[in-house]
Amino acid sequence: MSIVKMKRLRLFGMRSDREALFRELQHLGCVEIDEPQVDGEDALWASLSRPDDRALNQAREESALMLSSLEILKEYAPEKGGLAGLLKARPVVSEQELFDDAAYAAALETARGLVSVGQKITSLYAEESKLRSQKLTLVPWLDLDLPLETASTREVRIQLGTIPVKTPMEEVLSALSTATELCQLTLVSEDTAAHYVLLICHQQAAESVDNVLKEYGFSPANLRGWTGTARENDRRLEEQIAGLDRELEEAKAEIAAQKDRRGVLERCADRAAQEIRREEAKAHLLDTTCTFYLQGWIPAESEERLAGILSKYTCALETEVPAPEDYEEVPVQLKNNKLTRPYNVITEMYSLPAYNGLDPNPFIMPSFALFFGIMFADMAYGLLMVLIGAVALKKMRPKGTMKNMMCLLIQCGISACIVGFLTGGFFGDAVSVVGGIFGQEWSLVPYLGTIHIGEIAIDLPLDLLEGNNPLYVLIMAMGIGIVHLAVGVGIGTYLNIKDGKWLDAIADLSWWVILAGIGVMVVTGSNVVLIVGVVIMAATAFLQGKGIGRFTNIFSAVYNGVTGYLGDILSYSRLMALMLAGSVIGSVFNQLGSLGGLVLFIPVALIGHTLNFALNLIGCFVHTMRLHFLEFFGKWYRDGGRPFRPLNYNTKYVDIKEE
Repeated sequence: MSIVKMKRLRLFGMRSDREALFRELQHLGCVEIDEPQVDGEDALWASLSRPDDRALNQAREESALMLSSLEILKEYAPEKGGLAGLLKARPVVSEQELFDDAAYAAALETARGLVSVGQKITSLYAEESKLRSQKLTLVPWLDLDLPLETASTREVRIQLGTIPVKTPMEEVLSALSTATELCQLTLVSEDTAAHYVLLICHQQAAESVDNVLKEYGFSPANLRGWTGTARENDRRLEEQIAGLDRELEEAKAEIAAQKDRRGVLERCADRAAQEIRREEAKAHLLDTTCTFYLQGWIPAESEERLAGILSKYTCALETEVPAPEDYEEVPVQLKNNKLTRPYNVITEMYSLPAYNGLDPNPFIMPSFALFFGIMFADMAYGLLMVLIGAVALKKMRPKGTMKNMMCLLIQCGISACIVGFLTGGFFGDAVSVVGGIFGQEWSLVPYLGTIHIGEIAIDLPLDLLEGNNPLYVLIMAMGIGIVHLAVGVGIGTYLNIKDGKWLDAIADLSWWVILAGIGVMVVTGSNVVLIVGVVIMAATAFLQGKGIGRFTNIFSAVYNGVTGYLGDILSYSRLMALMLAGSVIGSVFNQLGSLGGLVLFIPVALIGHTLNFALNLIGCFVHTMRLHFLEFFGKWYRDGGRPFRPLNYNTKYVDIKEE
């Protein structure tokens, strides 16, 4: 329930031990290294220097090289996809394998070779694109049996050009024949953009010909540098492209031949990433010629382990409990067990608690799964969630956030199964609908008994689409909301008392005395408890104000309390709304499918329930988070914590065997 206690760490060590010591710290994974707090005006501190960044730059270059080579393999020698690829678990390696220098050097050479071939392929593609562009330029002139290098003479002008396709060639030819007889305009080809023409005229008529062609949008074609006819050049370009294609295939085959090295490259990419993390941590150090200074944070429970590891080095270690005024700087690490750890996903989506706050996971674990189960309320959907989560954990062996998400999915799936059993939901009312197709009355869940509340009788399993059952579910949702909010107020009261804020604690509790008083008055007719609650609320509001604000504070407390608590309690009606919505949508698809018998029912139900499952999964998750983030957290949660980021191993492609 508590947040891990942290201590400020200060360490002086010998530079000769620095590399070995940092590898030990990274293996231990419990020390966060941050910027040292030093006195800049002190000459001794000012004389300290930062480590050079050559090793960091080298690690970044090697990481970029590894990642580039993997991208090249991914593009030209992709792995098999599908469900098997998605569920593929990451290989497990030892630290010795991960940091094997010989394997790393060999992988760097492989990566350089792959990158070189990749650059060659890029160059070949660029050259091929250039040649194909040239081929396109020649297409309009393929039927011209005239060498493209043919030039004009002193007497005759020879020119290729284009005329917009919207211009009728008959008009152009007519205008030219009227202007001069010393000219011939030949149509070579045409497409949707232009007419491609060959102009031959006497130099004496060049000016009059230009004046006519200008009116019709004639543009000279730029075909300089070609030798031979367009078709001869086209054949030559085709041969060059074919040669480039052969080189491309050879280069791709060379890359494909290295696909078995993918695992080694991935492992070495992870090794380079760890080198970067270590070198980035070193950038926060201060150095002298013989020593270095390190400052950071360490969990108090790990201090003894750290001291044991550092005992073999020549160093001076100091830890200090942070003062309350320094709590904003202290990183936060949540302390969880197997049941509460999956809810790190929810907490991190909102914000980590402040260092002087409480770990919310133990408080949201029971209510989150319960609310999700009430909204989903279907055994089949719940079983699917449990199956998906269990298969993913078994096959993928995920870690971190992904593992937490799968565990959360399993917990919520179990809750949905239980609530679905109590409501008889299995793909909605699919069991009874299929039974109706065969003329039978089928029910998956037997009669579980009747709950009597006064004159109200509620049969289990609860049919959500029958009688006043939705109303009963709504009342239940409101009751759950009241309990949930009461727990939140209770936690907030505890934190206020812990901080010595007695008036705030009493003010929070006064409204629950008022609500309890209303209940007592309805049941017994006595208003004593209600009057006590009103007096407490008014008194605390008066004492919290100043001057005239003491009186306005009373009215503000009444208004905010009434509207706030009423709105919060009504928000829990979404438990009933989503439960009913999912059941109705599932029932609608079942009824539609049953209209065509079993043959139509199967595809309609498959498509419909897939959509219903996906929509409900998202909707229930979002609305469950909303009830916790706004209603529950609003009563007590202190957020704004900074995550604890220790120097440790953080891999993408492999898992490191615990030693």
